[in-house]
Amino acid sequence: MNITLVTARPIDFLQAEFTHRFGYSVGLHLWQEGGFNFCRCFMETGRGRTAKKDLNSFKEQVAEIVAAFVVERWEMTLLENMLLNMYEGLDAEGVEEICRRARFILDQGENSCLQLQQREEAIAARVQEYFQENSWLNIDGFVRFRLPDYLAELEQALEEAVDEYLLEKEYDEFIRLLRYFVDAQEPRVEKVHVVLGPGCGFQLYDSENRNLNSDYLEGFVVDMADSELNYEDLLISALITIAPRQVILHTVDKSRHHNAVNTIKSVFGERLIQCGGCSRCQQSLQKR
Repeated sequence: MNITLVTARPIDFLQAEFTHRFGYSVGLHLWQEGGFNFCRCFMETGRGRTAKKDLNSFKEQVAEIVAAFVVERWEMTLLENMLLNMYEGLDAEGVEEICRRARFILDQGENSCLQLQQREEAIAARVQEYFQENSWLNIDGFVRFRLPDYLAELEQALEEAVDEYLLEKEYDEFIRLLRYFVDAQEPRVEKVHVVLGPGCGFQLYDSENRNLNSDYLEGFVVDMADSELNYEDLLISALITIAPRQVILHTVDKSRHHNAVNTIKSVFGERLIQCGGCSRCQQSLQKR
């Protein structure tokens, strides 16, 4: 029994996997021809007739090797090629980042090992089915024409990754613009204390503990429970208007205000101080 695998990609992975799984119980014949790499694997049957269960086990393991080759060695290149065909104008750094994100989406973070294994098992099942009637497999053609579900999964992951990437680029540009506004104007107040409430509200005070309710801040101190406005946008707008030399942030529950805190940190950088706990921080627990 022998199976011949053909691919335009390097086959060092295939060779290593055959050696690891079979040792010397399976023979390998490797060669190149017409720009393709060939790998013929055959069972050492000796004089007796090979049992059917041994043949099935051989096909099953070869199918698993092919699946591992596709997912572990070829998948990233497949993602890159698909991405370049789907979108124009991406630089090399963008392509690498989007494909990395797509791979993460496919692997779903903490369940990465499980998800990768599931993709390999699905491909191995299709390859094993193919081996029931064939002993010659062009891996490249098989992936392109026999695995439409797998390719669709890759495409969907890429689309999600592109959306994430573009949103992050837009956010980075937005933060860069806000930094420019802050750096370009004179501070109206030297130091501003930002007290984030338990809900979607905030209060701003100067160093003398005066509520900043002057004309240019009219409407910026808001209880968002009774407003359709986004309190994060209002807060950032207020701070950009004041452009203080120093922002001191008071809140006990930073997780509730995660986005606002991160945006303030990104815009004001070293100007931001996060209070470790004081009377104003305790004040942030009180419902307004």
